[in-house]
Amino acid sequence: IIEGEFQDERYWEHREKEVDEWLKVETLEVPNDTCVIGFRGGEFALYPDLFLTKEYWEEAMKIMVKDYGVKRFQIHTDDAQLADKFFSEIGIAPQVIHDIGINWRSMRYAKHAIIANSSFFILPRWLRQHIVNPDPADCDSPVTIAPRYWGRRNTKVWSLPQNYYSRFKYL
Repeated sequence: IIEGEFQDERYWEHREKEVDEWLKVETLEVPNDTCVIGFRGGEFALYPDLFLTKEYWEEAMKIMVKDYGVKRFQIHTDDAQLADKFFSEIGIAPQVIHDIGINWRSMRYAKHAIIANSSFFILPRWLRQHIVNPDPADCDSPVTIAPRYWGRRNTKVWSLPQNYYSRFKYL
């Protein structure tokens, strides 16, 4: 059992192989033309400074389609009802998955991901990334798009500087 808020990669980056082994789960195949979206609803939706805007998700999805050849999106979430409504309003028919085991494994093994500013998505995506700042021209590299300023993207202030992960691409 590990308790605490260990969200700064400096706590565990030097033990990546061990962390990878500790958090190993059964592989889940996600097609390379699919992007998993880690959408955080719940109490996040109550706070305008914290809840990510439609513009963030739309721009991230456009990047995934244009730069990485993504054709499909899966929404992995703690709030299926809000995710269905939210992404339907953006204009995509979402495939919403609310199953913590599948959510974790999808985040852990998918090549492409767009994540919310939620600690649930940090480790599975960090472990999936094998290079720093993926180059869109390198089709074999996994990519994770995350919100710049993490918990305060909407106010443009890095209020949680420990939540900067060198392996993520920020928007």
